[in-house]
Amino acid sequence: MQGEELWQETFPLVLPSAAATQSLAALVGQMAVRLLGSSAQQPTFHCTSTIESFPGLVILLEGDLGSGKTTFVQGLGQGLEIPEPIDSPTFVLVQEYRSGRIPLFHCDLYRLDPSSAARAGGRESTLLEDLGLEELWSQGGITAIEWPQYLCHLPATYLWLYLQPHPQQEGARLLYAKGKGSQTAQLWQQVLSQFTQQDPEEKRIHFSS
Repeated sequence: MQGEELWQETFPLVLPSAAATQSLAALVGQMAVRLLGSSAQQPTFHCTSTIESFPGLVILLEGDLGSGKTTFVQGLGQGLEIPEPIDSPTFVLVQEYRSGRIPLFHCDLYRLDPSSAARAGGRESTLLEDLGLEELWSQGGITAIEWPQYLCHLPATYLWLYLQPHPQQEGARLLYAKGKGSQTAQLWQQVLSQFTQQDPEEKRIHFSS
């Protein structure tokens, strides 16, 4: 994974409602199925070189409480055709869903903030290590992580989405996207091309130097 480039969108995407957030996320899930679906059903030694270099999609979801992070993950579940309801896994940290087209691992690291780790003498950091996130994000599915700023380190490639309330539109959200890796950039570009197909000017991804 050496040499993967950082990329970001120039401007935020406006999501007018929770339904729009879920619709966008469902497209992400569907695109991930196209990219990862064949590898999720096969042993690693049968994977193609393309899939081996991109074993799983990691989505890092940043935003304040109530910003729409779990709503986004619920949309992922719709795109993956997961039948069971998806809620925030705050009390178990990681919730696994294997009934969809590819696995979905939903992580909520809210309880692992630095201040609580300091008060606990570092035990929260040990708990984070014990989660085995590196194993999850290499299993050929989607790992969606809320509060990613509490991670000890980042995966080799990722899609980072930051959600915040729109300052002028009640109920709307602004979504800022960035990431690492050419394949995550291509996936996001394909998602935008469908989600904003009525407005080609929304295709705003560029690579940083």
